[in-house]
Amino acid sequence: MKQIKIAILVLIALALLAACASATPTPAPAPTSAPKPAATSAPAPTSAPVAAPTSAPATKPVATSAPTAAPVAKSPTGSIVVALSTLEAETFLPWNGGGGRTSYLAMIYEYLVYLDPKTGELKPGLATKWEMSADGKMLTLELRQGVQFQDGNGELTSEDVKYSLERIAAQDSIAGPAGILRNTFASIDAPSPYKVVVNLKVSSPDLLAGYLSDANQAVIVSKKYVTSAGDAKANTQPIGTGPYALIEEHKKGVPIKLGTIANVEKHWRVVPAYKNVTFLLVPEEATRVAMLKNGEADLAPISYDSIDAIKSAGLKVVSIEKSWSPIIRLGGLIATDPKRFKADNPWAKVQVRQALNYAIDKATIAKTIFRGEATPGGSGDPVPPFYDVEPYPYDVAKAKQLLTEAGYPNGFPITLKTFTTVPGAELPTIGEAVALYWKAIGIDVKIVPTDFGTVRGEWTGGKAIDYVWIHRGLAFADPFTAAATEYRDNPFAVFVTAEYSDLFNKSSAEVDPKKRQQLALEYGKLMRDQAANIFLVFANEPYGASKKIGAWPTIRVRPQNIDMITP
Repeated sequence: MKQIKIAILVLIALALLAACASATPTPAPAPTSAPKPAATSAPAPTSAPVAAPTSAPATKPVATSAPTAAPVAKSPTGSIVVALSTLEAETFLPWNGGGGRTSYLAMIYEYLVYLDPKTGELKPGLATKWEMSADGKMLTLELRQGVQFQDGNGELTSEDVKYSLERIAAQDSIAGPAGILRNTFASIDAPSPYKVVVNLKVSSPDLLAGYLSDANQAVIVSKKYVTSAGDAKANTQPIGTGPYALIEEHKKGVPIKLGTIANVEKHWRVVPAYKNVTFLLVPEEATRVAMLKNGEADLAPISYDSIDAIKSAGLKVVSIEKSWSPIIRLGGLIATDPKRFKADNPWAKVQVRQALNYAIDKATIAKTIFRGEATPGGSGDPVPPFYDVEPYPYDVAKAKQLLTEAGYPNGFPITLKTFTTVPGAELPTIGEAVALYWKAIGIDVKIVPTDFGTVRGEWTGGKAIDYVWIHRGLAFADPFTAAATEYRDNPFAVFVTAEYSDLFNKSSAEVDPKKRQQLALEYGKLMRDQAANIFLVFANEPYGASKKIGAWPTIRVRPQNIDMITP
């Protein structure tokens, strides 16, 4: 691994020498003024951050009759083994763990709506129609009729949906979105067996996409079963409406074995290709690669360094496209909070931030470190329409010109803190590559290896103001999800100005999907022009796959839809 890393950095260094020898400046984005400290803090966010799809629910009822996937023609046969780096809590009630369980929970349970794997649009699930009120404070859902819970536990009704959402948002819930949902839900009503009304405390036009779709963990359980069996039993012997069920009661630390339900050929959503699916906990990447090569696993996440080895072994690489992005965060740029704004940082000037972007060859990073499984990014996390924002080109001469204009012709020292995340094992290597690029324009980079927990504490505590750090952004279904966290005045903010706050306020109140997307594009361009971060690439998440894995219609936010894999 170390030899591969050295080889990559050598290639980058050689490319850098060639670029420095013959660089021609290109026009910069129109500079806007650097952020200035504001007298008061930005207004409070109008909605909580959510992970949501490319479009928010419309103001008018939305419905289609087609299920999220066409059933395959024949009955399920055979089996596949999925080796994952984590199975998280290995609990089976949605409120008893985090989002790392959704790969297997989504096969047992189902969602109200689904993301289309190709377009990211919302498609009917257990809900066939939905309507968001004009003020974004009431979501009305019509449920699919005739959907049965497993093992004779009755038909899905609005009471099951009400119970599930209330338990996920309850005070004792440890589900990832529990806290945000508690602050969002005012009440949930079930006025008829197939109608649910969700009343909201704040305008949340992306609620359905963000929390109630398969972008999150709000699967629907049977109220009858959970209340009669009790949480303890339901947590190891779950009952859902999905095409799979546990073959036997689960005990933590052993493989999770799923089998198709009786009469699965009549399932409303999907008839899986494989009768049995086993999930294994395999934290070590080298072991996962060996299992793939030996035929002990059919699907497993791999590193970019292992791509060539997997292909050489005659196996395939399938990727979750644009699922994350390495981003360099710049400390001390919260203009609405004098305690978190440091005006004497060189990067407080927009010209310097633009120079730091121009100095990096993102295409080479995508080609070398990511083995081609990435594309240069121009703005924000990997979310449409941020894809459409033009990235900064690689231009050393332009970078030097901007530094001179900003008053730093000889550069300046900077501290870059690095750590690993999941995904994000490559972050330290990317940091070293960035240091090489910045050195070429006179920036003296001091790399400080650390851990995310330390930086997170300094970041949220308002102390990360005089250094920069390389972090990872994740795929969200709605572009303003990350914006609500990173570009609004809150503990996780990294860049806040009055202009950003105003645009966010407009977007969070906008229910119309097309208008919302247009606002997002404007927002993305503003992030690019202001160089709010050092945006690098949109990266795919690679998986090694055996010949049993043919089509796998993945969604960007999670390794899901395993029940839709076909040979």
